[in-house]
Amino acid sequence: MKFRSEVLDVKESPLVQIAMAAETVPNPYRLYYGESDTPTPEFICRAAYEASLAGHTFYTDPSGYEELREAIVEKFRELQGVKYKPSEVTVTVGASQAISLSIRTFIGPGDNAIVVYPAYSIFGATVTLFGGETRPVSLVRDGPRFRLDLDRIREAIDSQTRMLIVNSPSNPTGWVMTRDEQQALWDLAVRHDFVILSDEVYDRLVFNQPVAPSIAQIATDHDHVIVVNSFSKTYNMTGWRLGWAMASERIISLLAKVEEFNTSSPPAMIQRAGIVALHEGEAYVREVREQYASRRKMVMHALASLPRISMPEPEGAFYAFPQVEGLTDSMAYAKKLLQETGVALAPGIAFGPSGEGYLRLCFASSPNVLGPALERLRAFI
Repeated sequence: MKFRSEVLDVKESPLVQIAMAAETVPNPYRLYYGESDTPTPEFICRAAYEASLAGHTFYTDPSGYEELREAIVEKFRELQGVKYKPSEVTVTVGASQAISLSIRTFIGPGDNAIVVYPAYSIFGATVTLFGGETRPVSLVRDGPRFRLDLDRIREAIDSQTRMLIVNSPSNPTGWVMTRDEQQALWDLAVRHDFVILSDEVYDRLVFNQPVAPSIAQIATDHDHVIVVNSFSKTYNMTGWRLGWAMASERIISLLAKVEEFNTSSPPAMIQRAGIVALHEGEAYVREVREQYASRRKMVMHALASLPRISMPEPEGAFYAFPQVEGLTDSMAYAKKLLQETGVALAPGIAFGPSGEGYLRLCFASSPNVLGPALERLRAFI
């Protein structure tokens, strides 16, 4: 039996490996996955239930309910000051599908995509699945923060570059792109005629400003950028699988065409719950941001003074990404930490070679989980 080489070339994520290992440990502290341990708020759950009773149980347009797309563009205009039309949005089964549809639309055999690392493995794996070449360019540590290596990005571009993929606020580093960095990427995209896939799922979870600025703010057209976002992180809706992509009508029509033959559309009642989240969720978002800011302080205080630990300050998202001096096998270290303490962290290698030597700690968990886990982690280190 012969399998496609593209599928065989995709390796199992170390993140999945540590999750499976955690299931063999009694009562582990699960700080490896990127989600809160707090359920979705009641007003969103109630909206889905009421929508089901009201008959929202059928197929929708592949791009989603127009009312949801209208709510998305209105919220984006409110937060970012940038106007899109509902016809420039397609609703997807989580941001993961939006990423997959975008890469599938632009990348095939012979094409390449530049990916800014450390990054969630979905980007490189999806490029590989569709026969493309991933060209990783690592962020540079600059004191307490990271920055783009623009020289290496320029060197990686050639005539077959179809896409540049960047995630800001970043999973796993907490880095947030500056306006100058956004402008530099935009100038390159226009000059070389490739599209920027901008994963902005953590845009509401920042700690020194109300919202992380979207690269769409400096874009002069909608043809060279696809903005991806989701309900998962902002509204604690990870298991609901509801996201979206925004771009020009031409790009969105292509994404929707691929989506039609993939999942048809996200579930109707979940789309209705998304409308309610956007219309009624601002008080909840403020509450969540305050909680994460407090937990971020807990983590920074617990880890910053430890020997052998270099701690970049997370500007956004809900991850700490400490570097352990001399660490060359983060997977083995994470497994040893799990076996001896019950604390499960993601190994840095899960986010590409430039993540080696680091560990990722998700601080979205509640204090009664985070506090004891930090005590055990400090003792272990």
